[in-house]
Amino acid sequence: MNLAEIIKESFSLKEAEQKDDIVLNSIEEWDSMSHMLFITRVEENYEIEFTGNDILSMQTIGDIKNVLIANGKTV
Repeated sequence: MNLAEIIKESFSLKEAEQKDDIVLNSIEEWDSMSHMLFITRVEENYEIEFTGNDILSMQTIGDIKNVLIANGKTV
């Protein structure tokens, strides 16, 4: 599963709507619980464990991609 699929599954956001500058908490389906479930799915899928600072820095879809890339993951 890739990041776009995880975002679609977590927030019902179609791939065509997933722009790097979209702020996660501006997505209608976003709430703190869905955010934590999303983070867990990304961690499991990419076999990574985010730090607290990583999670705090991930405000947009582009931020998530940057954190994954910085940790040697392909998005």
